[in-house]
Amino acid sequence: MAKRPLGLGKKNREKRRKLEDSAVTQSSDDKEKSPTPSNQIDIELKDNTDPDNELHQLEGLWLNYFNSDREDEMLLNGIVHECDRLLREAKLNNQSAIEKQIAENEIFYAIYALALSELTIFKSGEEEDSEKKSKLIAEFFENAIDRCEAGLTNLPDSELLNLVHSKIILQRIPLQYISTMKLDSKKTEKLDLLSLFELAKKKYFNISKHADLSYEVLIMMNDLLDIIENFGHENEIEEGLDSDNEEDLEMVELSEEHPLFDLQTKVSENYDWLREKLSELTGLVSAEDNKSLFHNIHRTAGELFLKQAEEPALIFMQQYDNDEPKVDVSKLKKAQKESLDLTTNALKYLKKAQIEDEPKTWVQVAEAYIDLGNLHDYKSKEQENAYSEAEKILTRANKATNGKFQIILDNLLEN
Repeated sequence: MAKRPLGLGKKNREKRRKLEDSAVTQSSDDKEKSPTPSNQIDIELKDNTDPDNELHQLEGLWLNYFNSDREDEMLLNGIVHECDRLLREAKLNNQSAIEKQIAENEIFYAIYALALSELTIFKSGEEEDSEKKSKLIAEFFENAIDRCEAGLTNLPDSELLNLVHSKIILQRIPLQYISTMKLDSKKTEKLDLLSLFELAKKKYFNISKHADLSYEVLIMMNDLLDIIENFGHENEIEEGLDSDNEEDLEMVELSEEHPLFDLQTKVSENYDWLREKLSELTGLVSAEDNKSLFHNIHRTAGELFLKQAEEPALIFMQQYDNDEPKVDVSKLKKAQKESLDLTTNALKYLKKAQIEDEPKTWVQVAEAYIDLGNLHDYKSKEQENAYSEAEKILTRANKATNGKFQIILDNLLEN
């Protein structure tokens, strides 16, 4: 599973302070030792927070991991150990004030659960014995869900903890379950993937304060739907199938007894849900608040609308293929309207996803204009206008990159 940035705070509103790594992972005796520069880490704290507050320090560790490339397993372990320690010491020393702080702190339980679930990514590559690996991963996911549910017991209305639960489910389905499946796998009474998936949808929330986490969960769902669509084609993809030609792969028809069968039948419906939630999320993030996240959300939304337009576009384009049987005119018109509406929607999002110094984001808009032109009536004014817009953008991008997009531009001009 790809690892993407999320975090629970805005990086530009944080300050940094030094904290010794031993404060997280070592005993109280070790803490008294003078640290060397190599075992110091920077902890990011939000403005107006108490640097001596251990819960604030924990959130700082969280920010360190989630604002990084997420390759530091030791830091993740440190976060889990710190969560364990805070709970243990609060109970042992009868620190009711801290216990109350923890019980009422959704961030604490979110960090605890997410750190445990993130560790499954590292654990999946450590154990060669498949049975032991499966058991180990299952234990981490169970512990993550337990921490999440413990938080929800105290804070049943927490949208954040429900969102975290959704993320854990969507991470668990491919990593623990699908990774061990084959084409001849059979359903078991213990495993109902469709119900799990529906639970993830039910627990999902678009949260403006945690829009980066909401976006990450939607990306995980998108990845999971892609896995389901391409299940059975892993070898072709691993052997170097061009990603641009992946749509040429027909979805493998699974047996009704296969664990993924029910999910496979709901792929289209779940893409509809995904597009709806992404569209809602675009309204919660402004470029002023988080430019990178703003662009990413709009780009993903645009790509999903283009994906949805593919099927009706293929139906419409059949009229130009002499090898295809003739399609009823009313069916063509319906497919044309549907694909035009979806592609127009995609353009709306892709335009907002453009980045001034990244020509490839302009080209994505140009290619959507080409798609739009292809869907209009042949040699119509609308078609010419769409192609003209694409040409302008491609010419600009080509000039900015010293000819990188010349082939795309030539293909447009030749046709």
